[in-house]
Amino acid sequence: MSEERPGIRLPEVGELVVATVTKVDRHGASVRLDEYNNLEAYVHISEISLKWVRNVRDFLREGQKTILKVIRSNPQTLQIDASLRRVSQKEFDSKMLEWNRKQKTKRMLELFVEKTRLSPEDLNNNLLKPAEARHIDLYRMFEEIAAGEPIPDWVTIPDDMKDVLVELCKKEIKRSVSVIKYWVKLEARRAGVQAIREAASHVMSMNEKGESVVITIIGAPKYLLRVEAADEERAKRLADTAVEALKSKLNPLGGTVEVLKEG
Repeated sequence: MSEERPGIRLPEVGELVVATVTKVDRHGASVRLDEYNNLEAYVHISEISLKWVRNVRDFLREGQKTILKVIRSNPQTLQIDASLRRVSQKEFDSKMLEWNRKQKTKRMLELFVEKTRLSPEDLNNNLLKPAEARHIDLYRMFEEIAAGEPIPDWVTIPDDMKDVLVELCKKEIKRSVSVIKYWVKLEARRAGVQAIREAASHVMSMNEKGESVVITIIGAPKYLLRVEAADEERAKRLADTAVEALKSKLNPLGGTVEVLKEG
């Protein structure tokens, strides 16, 4: 939730925000917050890097888009201070990906309306509101359509417009893939290599549509477990589940499963 005062919405302290640098001086940088109607915020030089900053422009330049963390948000004075140094690389990447997807979704909808002449009211009633009611991520839906999934039944636009949407998705959306690799040691002295093959076959059938779980031998007893999924969190979860499934198959047979390295 963000702080509010009549007609103006401010970000909360601790919130990650997308910002565009507007001015750089000796003491820091002024930015506008893209998600908050271009409200102004300031990044003091002490909040730019954990290292000593000689020149602010080594880190921030006019026109640059970046991710910041709000450290002060005053709804009375509208003063907003933000930090770059307090944003981890993971937070930066995640927030920037989210922003880029929102911008791509916005552009997709603009192109769709341009090609179909669908009215804003019909777009809202037949696509946007139903998606919001179902907590649907439109970008993820566009990815699935681009990958060959049918348009959901709740999207109640004419069939010829659905064809336009499918064409746009396939042209404009590239499905994102995250890869997780585990180097594992698999042994089953009592049951032999056949048990490892059967366990690996079982694990490689665990993936859902659009995902991949593959186990290849590097040089017995070392194997590579490679997982592909739509995002890093799902890929990591699937890889960990695969390791546990290997253990459930091999441990009762006197076998062992050891993760040697993650990559």
